[in-house]
Amino acid sequence: MDIGAIDRSATAGLGWLHRVAPTAKLTAFVLVLAAIVVSWNVFLVLAIALVLTAVAASTRIDLKLTFILAGYPAIFALIFAFASAPDGLAGGLIVLRATCAALAAVIVVLTTPYPHVFAPIQRVVPGVVGDVLLMTYRSMFLLLGKFANMLRAVRLRAGLRGTHPVLAARATTQALGGVLLYSFDLAQRDYDIMRLRGYSGRLRVGKPREGDRRVNAALVTLAAVLLALSVGLRVDSVSLNPYSWLLPFPAAAAALTCLIARRRTR
Repeated sequence: MDIGAIDRSATAGLGWLHRVAPTAKLTAFVLVLAAIVVSWNVFLVLAIALVLTAVAASTRIDLKLTFILAGYPAIFALIFAFASAPDGLAGGLIVLRATCAALAAVIVVLTTPYPHVFAPIQRVVPGVVGDVLLMTYRSMFLLLGKFANMLRAVRLRAGLRGTHPVLAARATTQALGGVLLYSFDLAQRDYDIMRLRGYSGRLRVGKPREGDRRVNAALVTLAAVLLALSVGLRVDSVSLNPYSWLLPFPAAAAALTCLIARRRTR
């Protein structure tokens, strides 16, 4: 996982979604996530995935990084589906829902600096909870970067050239041990710095620009429409499900259009 690429995408990106207010993005994410959770219609979930692909393609983020990050939960979903799904269709739907939800989260992370992700959350939760979320998110990226560096150093010092499973497992264990010790030092150092700077029970995050209100409203409206479709197909599945196969076509057209436009503007 390239931590630097994630941070550069979130802070230095120039796409339209980078300029959308974080509150609008988080609201749209919650609505899309609710639509995915409510729906058991594979055509609708596929349509949501295609809509998210169109959004990702149109906002100038790295598509390879986006889909790699969104694919990680699919591995665990595949294991769960293999163990619990009654048939192939249900198993495929489980994997698709997990990937779709992860894709929505990744798009938010790649287009929003992490302090602004948690700034809206801090307004509705106790101060300590919001600060813990902010510091945990920050520490996770620092520890992942440290783990990558330590693993590389252990491999170089051990002279590993191949992919011998025993040696690779030993190198990984040594790197994890170093990261564990580093995490204790990081926690103590952060605590000392916060006390030195006069931490008073709330980390203040600068207010981001709100962006164009029309774009903010359009994004939230699109997410609300997806949720309404999901609820409608769940409530009146008998009469609406026979027509649900039509949903992926306009979403696929939108995704294809955005991909073509993205390629032409390079």
